[in-house]
This record gives sequence, C-alpha cells and structure tokens, in this order.
Amino acid sequence: MIMQDQKQHNTPDGSISSLIRQLLRHPKFRENNAPSLLVLSVFSLLILSRLIDTALLGREQEYLSIILLQLLIFLIPGLLYCKLQGSDFSSRIPLRMFRPSHILFLFSALLVMVAGCLLISIHTGGIEGSERGFSLYETFTADLSSSAGVVLFQLLAFAALPALCEELVFRGILLTALQQRGSVCAFAFSALYFGMLHFDFAQLPVYMFAGLLLCLVVRITRSLPAAIVVHFLYNIFGLFGQSALARFYSYSGNDTMFRFLLTAALLIGAAIFCGEASRIYQRYAAESLPPPDLREIPRRALPAALVRTLFPAAGVLCIIIYIFVTLFG
Repeated sequence: MIMQDQKQHNTPDGSISSLIRQLLRHPKFRENNAPSLLVLSVFSLLILSRLIDTALLGREQEYLSIILLQLLIFLIPGLLYCKLQGSDFSSRIPLRMFRPSHILFLFSALLVMVAGCLLISIHTGGIEGSERGFSLYETFTADLSSSAGVVLFQLLAFAALPALCEELVFRGILLTALQQRGSVCAFAFSALYFGMLHFDFAQLPVYMFAGLLLCLVVRITRSLPAAIVVHFLYNIFGLFGQSALARFYSYSGNDTMFRFLLTAALLIGAAIFCGEASRIYQRYAAESLPPPDLREIPRRALPAALVRTLFPAAGVLCIIIYIFVTLFG
C-alpha cells in the first residue's frame, strides 16, 4: 500500500500543458517571468513570420495571409496566457466599452499621439523612413491602391487587426498582469516592449511615447476598447496621411513652421486631454466608483521594482533578440 502511494506520488499527474499551467501559476514565476514570456513568444512568432514574408508578397491572398499571421502572433499566445492564468485573471482585463462622454477625450488622445509621434520622428530622424509608406513591424508594407476592395483589406490587415491584437496583449494582458506593481512599472513594461515590437531603433522613442499614451487611455477610461479605437484611428493616419506629411516636411523647406504647427497641435491636444481626464475622474467620484485595484510602489523601492519588472530572464532575452534583429535582421 505504501509503495503504491509512493508510485502515485512519483508519477506525473498531468500532461505538459498542466505542468506549464502549474509553472505559470507559481507566485514567484508569475510575478517575475510570465509577462516577459508572453512578449518573448510574440517576438519569436513575429520573427518567424519574417522568414515567410517573401513567400507572401505578390500572391493573391497576401492580405488574408497577413491577417492570419497576426492572429497567430498575438491572439493565440494572448488567449493561451489568459487560459493558463485562470478565469480570475481574464475577468480583471477592462473589456467594458467606453462611455459616449469619453469621445472628446479619445480624439484629444489621438491628436496628442499624431502630433507627438511626428515631433519625435523629426528629432530622431525616423520621419524620413515614413516617406516610403506604412510598414507593419518593418516586415509587411502596405501597397496603397484606389481599389475599394483592396482598401478594405488594408484597413483590416494594417489598421483594425493590429490595433485589436496589440492592445489586447500590451494594454490588456500586460497591464493587468503588472497592475499590482503600480502604474510606473506597468506602464514602463508595456511601453518599452511595445516599442521594441516594431524592431526599429529610430522609431523606438515614437512607439514608446504612443505606448505610454495608450496606457493612460486605458487607465483613465478603464476601457481597453477605448485604446483600441485610438490605436485604430492612428493606424489609419499612418496608412493614408503620415507618408504625405513626411514628404511635405522633407520638400517644403520650412522646418520651423512645420515644428511650430505640430507643437501647437500637441499643446492643444494635451490641454483637452488633461481637462477631459479631470472631468472623467470627477464623474467617477460623483458616482462613487471604486478606484482600480492598484498597489503603488514607494519611491525608494521603485528602481528595484523596475529592474525586476523589465529585466527578468525572459525580458533580457527579449532585449537581446531585439538588438540582434534590429542590427542584423
């Protein structure tokens, strides 16, 4: 009887999936490595997609292939992560729809994102790369066409689906996974790895700025769909407006006026953004809504918390992959 008990004890009690689930649910592992492993899986699948990029270009089903690849790269790892973390984790992701009263706030966020990203691109030299058109992860390039059917596929493949998939992973899952470490750590993790996702040194500050702004949109509205809408509208601008503005900037010869107009748009957008955010929080207070489930880190403990959040083993591997692919990919 004792030997049978020992045999049962030594026998694996589940499949590989159950072992992975136990590992991801282990408090220490989940706290330090699980979010970075999700990012690592996304990076790995994205790099793998580059190997078949040339096989997709020129085919009749190119856009359909890009759509399927994005589902594979983002949605499948994201949904698997939520499944392994359990229903309690999934229920904390802010999937509720934003309120109609938030619409002005969302448009102000879009204005800040467009003006801010363009200004940063000018200072980093990244705006020169925008003249060639819209590129998704420096891999898939939109070949803009006047055909209505092609435009619809482009909107789905290069605007709607990236907004949905990226926001689910970087503002939905990752912010939820790290909210107990406070806003600074959660925002820094989301923005850094969102910027690295695009594998472009010149554009890294641009995407980090956009990532931080989208984190604020989610936190203030308490709605992931709000960030998806802002991201979607920004992608539309990237598809149909950014390259034209970049060419205008390069050939106009009036650098000072262009920067002045962008700065004015940024300041106006930021003023509306802050004013609307204040009104949103006043409504929350009037309705006695509970604050988000956050545990802010004391200032003296913040540097150590940032290091633990951004640079666990899986996170360091993500950074190494980013540097290698950006330099040699």
